[in-house]
Amino acid sequence: MSHAKETALLKRREFLKFIGKAGLSLPVLQASGLGAGLLLGRQAMAAAVDMRRVIFLYVPDGTPLAASYSYTPSDDLTLKTCSAPLEDVKNHCVFLRDVEIVGGGGHGLTQRVLGAFADGVTGTIDLALGETVGSTSPVASLRLGIRTRGLDPISARGFAAVTDYQDNPQTAFEKLFGGAIDASPIGAKRDKKMLEINREALDKIKTRLGNYELHRLEEHREAIAKLQSDIDAASQGSAPAGCSDPLFNPQGLSAQQVDTEFTNLFALQSENAILALKCNLTRVVTMQLGTHQSDFAVTGLSGDYHTSIHSGNLDYYASYRTYFSERVAHLIRRLAEEDDPAGGKMIDSTLVVQVTDMADGNAHTGSDAPYMLAGGGSAVNRGRVISVGNHHQLLDTAAEYMGVYGNIGGYAPAGPASNILF
Repeated sequence: MSHAKETALLKRREFLKFIGKAGLSLPVLQASGLGAGLLLGRQAMAAAVDMRRVIFLYVPDGTPLAASYSYTPSDDLTLKTCSAPLEDVKNHCVFLRDVEIVGGGGHGLTQRVLGAFADGVTGTIDLALGETVGSTSPVASLRLGIRTRGLDPISARGFAAVTDYQDNPQTAFEKLFGGAIDASPIGAKRDKKMLEINREALDKIKTRLGNYELHRLEEHREAIAKLQSDIDAASQGSAPAGCSDPLFNPQGLSAQQVDTEFTNLFALQSENAILALKCNLTRVVTMQLGTHQSDFAVTGLSGDYHTSIHSGNLDYYASYRTYFSERVAHLIRRLAEEDDPAGGKMIDSTLVVQVTDMADGNAHTGSDAPYMLAGGGSAVNRGRVISVGNHHQLLDTAAEYMGVYGNIGGYAPAGPASNILF
């Protein structure tokens, strides 16, 4: 175990002992979000105040002959066949070289791509982040599918898959903005109650803190103050543009649940994700493209993805994988176009994390997998290729970007990758 991990886990154990002595209910503390905030320091506070966001994007079954052959660009960002659609957005991207999938590649146990199925792990990173940075959001973490058909979800608590993926874009939109979820600008009534819980927790433990912990407590107040300002703005009726009365599918795209509409379905789910993030309904989104069995087709290509992978025809397999990169490029472009209510564009505050469950889908391997980050603004060292030892390092990098470090009750931390975050 690394020194950094030992330190993080030791601080967590010491913190839990302290809470017990203070007589503060751990569920109340978890509900308040202070369990993360008191331990994580300035990076967490900056992420909270800046409203950083993350989208985990699952593309199944790797790339032909693994990433170095068909996906990972050269150091000068000359793209390969399957990453070529990212040409106009490549300077927003960090391409990862030599990524090893922890637990290996292959079918089944798909939740490993978000960090589940390791000793002592209680869930995937999207759920873990939802339970910390997302604890004051109407939707702690949002899961959107594109032709998953409710099969093989990549999110899990322990060994139990989480099945609340929304495959139908219109249904997802209606749940987000049609009244099933508190869709006021930030859910003012709920957040006022959450603010009361935070302040109660602060008052109970403030007198028991040493100078170091008290300093972190004061840092956490910055995030609470930002929440208060958002609540005040909500009570005055202000809302980010497009959030007061959002429209579903203003372009009139087909939302028919068939493979031949994959392009439109992805575009519609991308809009749902961006709106949910922009309107502060959530800070954590997971988008799943199909299933690990690849038993689906896509717009404009013959056969199905599974057939292409095992056809023995690398160009056929590559045509599918290139198509998925076109979809990823579309999402990055839309984030770069969309205004962030806090200023700038959504790409400046949103980190896209592309994950997969194999390196080469035909051979079911787990070494040299096509992983990539995009966006994240000035906090991310973009427009380059960086070597990463395993995919848990990539997940830890995303967690650190969101202000979380150490074991937060979810995936198994490995330590963030070097040279990605400033």
